Amino acid sequence: MKRILLTLLLGLLITNCSNAGNEHPKEILENNESAMNLPGDGDKGFIKNVTPEEFKALVDKGEGIILDVRTPQETSQGHIENASLVNVYDEDFVNKINLMQKDKAIYVYCKSGARSAKAAEILSQNGFTQIYNLSGGIMAWENKGYPITKPIEGIDSNINTVSVEDFNKMLASGKPVLVDFHTQWCAPCKKMAPIIDEVEKEFKEKAIVIRIDADASKELAKAYQIQGVPEFFLFLDGEQIWKHNGIIEKEKIVEQLNAAIK
Repeated sequence: MKRILLTLLLGLLITNCSNAGNEHPKEILENNESAMNLPGDGDKGFIKNVTPEEFKALVDKGEGIILDVRTPQETSQGHIENASLVNVYDEDFVNKINLMQKDKAIYVYCKSGARSAKAAEILSQNGFTQIYNLSGGIMAWENKGYPITKPIEGIDSNINTVSVEDFNKMLASGKPVLVDFHTQWCAPCKKMAPIIDEVEKEFKEKAIVIRIDADASKELAKAYQIQGVPEFFLFLDGEQIWKHNGIIEKEKIVEQLNAAIK
């Protein structure tokens, strides 16, 4: 009887250990394939490889920043709509990504997924914590029949390069000064550009409204510690009275200007 009971117990132990051994490594493998925790961040940061379907669902939510890290020659043939175009081979790549909002998710892609995987590592090293990499790149995206758009050709004639000295002269003009620090590769900046241009026309006699290229005005951007673009400042009598980072409604900008003029 004892021998029978012992045999049964051993059988149960072997079965349980075998099941645990089969299930646990599979779960770990699946997790490793889909996401990688950032060193030292625990659950606070990750790089996650996602399918075109998952990537599109994230993009459609409109909550993060889409980043295309291909070359200008490649992006000229088409890119995902509203993507910021920053070539991973650009010597200023790190400086440019550090002008993006780090509190937002980043949806990164390239042609096939290899360069964007490297870019994802660079993003994580520079403080980004929610990074989604498109597996298979834009080729996989197009193979699913998802749309791409071509960049609009043309030069932005209303973006300015401004020195610290010239900027200080503006602040001493006696008028409220609304500044939009942005870049020519940043998709949210491009969305805000026509809005700021409208505001400039409407307040032409009452205030100075200017769009400044943060890439070309490095000393000024450094002086005001620009951490993300677009970034807006409103000055009155040389003093900063308002600041906002990211996309904002025109009505809220107008409200701030009207308050400053009164």
